[in-house]
This record gives sequence, C-alpha cells and structure tokens, in this order.
Amino acid sequence: MQENKVHLWIGTVHKTAKEYSKYFELDSSTEGDFDDPNYKVCGFCKDVGLKWYDHDFIGIIPLFKQEVDLDVILEEAAIDENEWNNVKEICSNLGITKANAIFWYQDPNLDIKKPYKDNYNGLKYIGLFEGD
Repeated sequence: MQENKVHLWIGTVHKTAKEYSKYFELDSSTEGDFDDPNYKVCGFCKDVGLKWYDHDFIGIIPLFKQEVDLDVILEEAAIDENEWNNVKEICSNLGITKANAIFWYQDPNLDIKKPYKDNYNGLKYIGLFEGD
C-alpha cells in the first residue's frame, strides 16, 4: 500500500462557490445507508467510482477570486514540494498555466480509472503524488 499518496485535481472553475461545493455534498438524509434507493451519490463520488468519501481524506480549497499562477495554488496542495515540477509539467501538457481551484483526496487505495474524465467539476485530474 502507498501510505502517503495524494490524488490531485487543478483547474479553472466558472461557477459560484455554492455551485462548486455542491459537487462534494454527501447525502446525509439516508443516515449512511448506501443501499437505500433514495441515497444520492455526490458528483465527486460518481466521477471517481465511490458511493461515499471520507471528509478526513479530502482537501477542498475555497475558490480563488481569479486565476493565479500554479506556484500560488500549489501552496494549498497537500503534496510534497518536490512534486511541484512534475505537477506543473502535467498541467502544461493539459494546457493549464493558471488556475483558481484545487482539491485533493488522500486515499492510496482509490484507483482513478483511465481514460480520465475531461472534467471533474471544472478541474482536470493531474495524478497521484507524494504527500507532504
């Protein structure tokens, strides 16, 4: 098992903060009964193939008011600073030079299936990196 690995998403979101956060909203109306037919799987969970995620493993940074350089947004990431150049190279290949949003999920057992989606709530999946 990879103990300290972090999945990372970066991009520019053209939504309100409320619309953006709705993507991560877990359904508490069924008291955690995932088999309940009324249970609503959140957008993030649908996109990564989960029924539920652990709040302790996710970092959802509030949207920046405008796009910022990747170095600025990476300050908010839970990845090792030695990974920044790798992240910036992947972002460059994806056409991302600035961003206003970043989030991560620190579950080494989560397997993000290829081909990756083009859009995870407006962001791109960057990859799995060493955590800090």
